[in-house]
Amino acid sequence: MLPLAEPVTVSRTDDGFWHLQWQETADRIIVYVGTDPEAPEDMSPIVSVGGAREAMVGSLNTAIRHYFRVEFRGGRWDGRSFLAAERVLPLHKSVNLRDVGGFYTTDGRMVRWGLLYRSGSLSRLTEADLAYLKRLGLRLVIDLRSTDERAKQPDRLPDVDGLVERPLSMDSLDRWEKLRGMYAVLFRKSKLDEYLLGGYTRVVLDANAHHIGEIFQRLADPAQLPALIHCTAGKDRTGLVVALLLLTLGVPEETVLADYTLSNLFYDHFRKGIMADLKQVAPWGLSADDLQDLLLVKAKTLQGALAHLRENYGSLEEYLRNQAGVADETIAQLRQNWLVDGT
Repeated sequence: MLPLAEPVTVSRTDDGFWHLQWQETADRIIVYVGTDPEAPEDMSPIVSVGGAREAMVGSLNTAIRHYFRVEFRGGRWDGRSFLAAERVLPLHKSVNLRDVGGFYTTDGRMVRWGLLYRSGSLSRLTEADLAYLKRLGLRLVIDLRSTDERAKQPDRLPDVDGLVERPLSMDSLDRWEKLRGMYAVLFRKSKLDEYLLGGYTRVVLDANAHHIGEIFQRLADPAQLPALIHCTAGKDRTGLVVALLLLTLGVPEETVLADYTLSNLFYDHFRKGIMADLKQVAPWGLSADDLQDLLLVKAKTLQGALAHLRENYGSLEEYLRNQAGVADETIAQLRQNWLVDGT
């Protein structure tokens, strides 16, 4: 997993505290808290520290999403403030739920928090999970799973008026490609990375450009936000689509790669999820460890997909325009709606 460098990070502790960390010290750091990322000026002060690089915040409702404004007085960041929130969000029966906001672009702007979430399967959500998602105010859920995946494990979504569920299957691997993949797993593990990259390039980028175009067009429409994009694990198909979006918004590639590899936080969960399937391949002597490369995401896979895009289509912008059918006006609308001043 690559390090994700952010000015302020927020994580949840097991005992219900929010742990805030920042890169610089100051004479005084004031932490404000609120529930609306669009109104940081209305947030209330909750803790103040001096000369420290972290703070613990408690006594907040753990069932509600909180945002924090961290203000610096003195030091290198004197007069600056940063809006931060949990990136990895808690659900009981789903994993890899993450907020795609909070990243900074090369020109110093920030991707707005609370506009887009990404996750794995939503088929086993508890009532508490459904209530949590409902409070996020979702208007659109984009499901990238195949038709078979959806039939076996249909989404369980909160009861929200106007919530649109849009299946956009990315399942065009033909029988020969699937056999090649099984052969790589069983007999030629050195070819596994090549097979995985082919899933990103041939299946997602080449065969499903029209779906990527629809996703971009929908996300450019404020009436369809906040949105959630997911597949089964929330790491490959979802990871590539989110990476394309962040790059289009101007987030540096090294940041996009680091965010992409955050899915590896859930490796243990992915590993447990395949244990039942191992019975089918046990006669060939395969163990869960042999399938590790299928359960992890590697930065080089995303880098290879981006290289394929540039080599075959010229640039991300040309791919979106010519293959995915995304108009320049749509990209401009995305940037206008999604980006705010960084401080």
